[in-house]
Amino acid sequence: MSKIIVGRVVADDFAGETVLITAGGTREAIDPVRFIGNRSSGRMGFALAEAAQRRGARVILICAATTVPPPAACEIVRVSSAAEMRSAVLERLSEATLVVMAAAVSDYTVKEIATQKLK
Repeated sequence: MSKIIVGRVVADDFAGETVLITAGGTREAIDPVRFIGNRSSGRMGFALAEAAQRRGARVILICAATTVPPPAACEIVRVSSAAEMRSAVLERLSEATLVVMAAAVSDYTVKEIATQKLK
């Protein structure tokens, strides 16, 4: 629970916590050139990461494609696809005391990725 002092959050109320946050939009390959994705900027996940840092947390940020740079001082894990994001989250999950899933993960993937550019 957050400590509240005159309507403001105390800066260290997340001290000792490790927050794992996902951000950005995954990209599911169709062929070497094309992918299924969306225009997620990653801003929401990055804002959450910054807020957790300001409150004293260690932040693990698992990022798919983003249009803005991630906040400084976060542990960044870069991924591309939904499967990569799942693996990265599961790999780091045991370190986290709080998990926030803000990424825009694709709902679809192709059965087989083409080895050459489709016409």
